[in-house]
Amino acid sequence: FQALLEFTCTSQVLIGQENVTSLLETADFFQFDRVKLLCEKFLERELHVSNCLGLMTYSQQFAFIELYASAMNVALTHWGDVMCQEEFKALPKEMLMQLLKSDDLFVSREDVVFDSIMRWIMEDPATREEDFLDLVGKVRVTFLSLSFLDILVKRSKRPGETDTFSRLIKKLDSCPPPSWQNTELCPYASRSYDTLYVLGGKHDKEQQELFLFQPKTGIWRSCSPLQRRNLTQYAVAAVGSFIFVTGGYFRDEFVWYSVDWVLIYNCLENSWLEGPAMKKSRNSHCAVGAGLYLYVLGGNTDEGIIPAVERMALVESEWESMSPMAQPVERGDAVSVGTRIYVVCGLDENGHVYDGVQRLNTETDSWDVISFSPLPRYDLCITALNGALYTIGGGAFRFDVETDEWTQVDEECLTQKFFMGCSTVNGRIYLLGQRKGNTTLPVIVLFDPYIDTCQVIDNKLPCPLPIRGCVSVRRFDT
Repeated sequence: FQALLEFTCTSQVLIGQENVTSLLETADFFQFDRVKLLCEKFLERELHVSNCLGLMTYSQQFAFIELYASAMNVALTHWGDVMCQEEFKALPKEMLMQLLKSDDLFVSREDVVFDSIMRWIMEDPATREEDFLDLVGKVRVTFLSLSFLDILVKRSKRPGETDTFSRLIKKLDSCPPPSWQNTELCPYASRSYDTLYVLGGKHDKEQQELFLFQPKTGIWRSCSPLQRRNLTQYAVAAVGSFIFVTGGYFRDEFVWYSVDWVLIYNCLENSWLEGPAMKKSRNSHCAVGAGLYLYVLGGNTDEGIIPAVERMALVESEWESMSPMAQPVERGDAVSVGTRIYVVCGLDENGHVYDGVQRLNTETDSWDVISFSPLPRYDLCITALNGALYTIGGGAFRFDVETDEWTQVDEECLTQKFFMGCSTVNGRIYLLGQRKGNTTLPVIVLFDPYIDTCQVIDNKLPCPLPIRGCVSVRRFDT
């Protein structure tokens, strides 16, 4: 209560692990909405595989929609880790069912889903055994591996074994749920997941290389290359199953100039095609997908830096002009969260580093400047993870948009480091190509705050440097 009294005088409140629950409950009773919001964001920053299930339940007590969504997303994207936590043992059946039936449950193999059900039941077989068939009905049986199915079949045929596991497998064999008997009742598609596309290579080559990284297997695969020579400073963005390369700086035989080109890669067909030209030629600009639209923002022209914004609907293939940026910049970076687009920092028309965070409301087509970076830079890497923005370049920060809170990310892998690209993939942040002086290291860094991981996972990025762009694309298997 004392903390709330101080808040009424100073508009400041100190929140920590030891007081967040008592402060939140008191603020809820006295209807201090701002303090409740600050507590919610604090809990979002504390999310981890060890507490996400508990925070899903706790968030419902206060109708915290965003905390609930973030906690659920941590559980869905880290299922293999979450199923090994203490909270998982006491998970109510209804919540387990909700998670198991989600299309967004990310697992390396569907076998893991079956294993998690068995682990949950074996914690209390006397009361949970009766739920087995209901839960197993949520397993997408057509995507279980053949080796795993072979093990189940052999286990079900063993005579005389009476342990709980064997008894359950025999029950599954004698009385399978409907989705195991009739494949038409089982989802025809796998659970969806993110893949990472990386475009890179020197501009004076005949082509620039496109690579696909499959996080489920850790395998890289080369894709159809971008066949453009002497094109640089373009922007890369994804909308649906398409990757867009927009604008850039091009050299013909004698001179460099900005271009209005749009080149489109179809992820489903592994092919490139030319798209409709933008209204304005530009380079060093931002491009980002929001819903079914591709936005290009700011950048440089042959005359100077511009605030112009235009967008193209995926289904219409026609560009339309939108409201200009509050501050024209080049070499900024942009990310979308829902119906909002954020452009962070960049260089202004005088060549100075701009420190603002500009936000575009795509529903009202209106701009505002919502905050200022504590470590302004150009050529930053920006990505979004569970509603928060992460800025990496010289240092790393988490920015909570609703409360205007910047939290430094204290990770040695990110301190005083600069990268050429980053993207959020299945609830984890991948950083590619570390700049170091006049050289670039072909490294891949994985940053995952939910399992306390920040480390180099590969020293041999297969895509040639420099990295021109990297984007995540959602897909599923059939």
